[in-house]
Amino acid sequence: MRARWFVALAAASSVASCGGHVPEGNVAAKEADGGSVVSTDEQQRLHDRLANAVAPLVESPFGTAAAVTGTVGTVESTVALGTLWEGGPSATNDSRFNVASVSKVLTAARIVSLAHAKAIGLDDPISKHLPGVRLIDKGGVDRAGTITVRQLVQHRSGLPQVPRDLEQKVANRWSSPDLLRVLTDSWDLALDGIPGQYKYSNTGYALLGAIIERTRNCSYADCMSTYLSELGMMHSTFWPTTLGDDAARGRVVVQGTVKFNESGWYASRYALPFTGLWTSMPDLARFGSVVVAASKDLASPLHEMTAPDGKPLGLFLDTRLDATSLEHDGSGPGFRAALIVIPSKSVVLAMATNGGNETKDEGTAFANVVRSTLNAVPAP
Repeated sequence: MRARWFVALAAASSVASCGGHVPEGNVAAKEADGGSVVSTDEQQRLHDRLANAVAPLVESPFGTAAAVTGTVGTVESTVALGTLWEGGPSATNDSRFNVASVSKVLTAARIVSLAHAKAIGLDDPISKHLPGVRLIDKGGVDRAGTITVRQLVQHRSGLPQVPRDLEQKVANRWSSPDLLRVLTDSWDLALDGIPGQYKYSNTGYALLGAIIERTRNCSYADCMSTYLSELGMMHSTFWPTTLGDDAARGRVVVQGTVKFNESGWYASRYALPFTGLWTSMPDLARFGSVVVAASKDLASPLHEMTAPDGKPLGLFLDTRLDATSLEHDGSGPGFRAALIVIPSKSVVLAMATNGGNETKDEGTAFANVVRSTLNAVPAP
């Protein structure tokens, strides 16, 4: 039974199109470039707008908790609403949420930073880093020597969302620290699409996680713990069993009954690279600000991630507030989240809620809340 839940988790995380009482929340000060603190009046106005916009996320069909951090230039505010589960503690600025497929953005960032450091090459074939993996196309040809790391990051490898033999290969070792290494020591993966054409794939990001492990000689969670610290994301982790009562529980509806999954429910080492990040919204927004800075700095380790050639790595291009945005959203069992970065306006929006069961109507409703919340962030 437990294995079936983990297979469902491997398949679930996906990318989607993304005047009453003002709930209480904290206003977070952000240092301006010159060292001064921006006007608290500006922060409070931003806080009030964000609180009104995100309030629907603590009502049906969503969860019991929601948090959002909005940044525009040097002004930043965070709003946390509701309780982390029914009858649980109140959400705070430091509460951690699972951000589902937004996790892929951090996996992509680590890959891009390793490429910048010349530890790997984005155009290296997969066979160079995972020699035990064969990528078999529909004609029976192994394409691991031609499919590249870049194609994995951009969902252009042709890999399926979930391998057909995943449960058999894992053999109930979901929480084993060496799971990705063992899987990729010898694995024949059947392609479900044509290499070079877009096909969203969680499997591709699992392979990226394995590349990170082999390059840095540590488990994915440990490798990323170090990287998160380097990014200043001190309230973030890729291993949920380390979390306490500051983490939201995922609200799901199973056969008509509402349940709340504790963080340990999500402890699948296979799924970490594509749906494993637990983070606070200020931490996620901090990463968004790193992306803003990288877009303007040719020497940044993450500059190539920000679409200087019109092809972003780990993020998707859209238009928000009449400007180009870099973004990713996600939904999985019990959580929905979004990260939107508008470099030209120095705008970042990070938000999450602990509700969602992958239905189309919920996805549309969440996208509408994201849109209204972004509109509450004033453009400079």
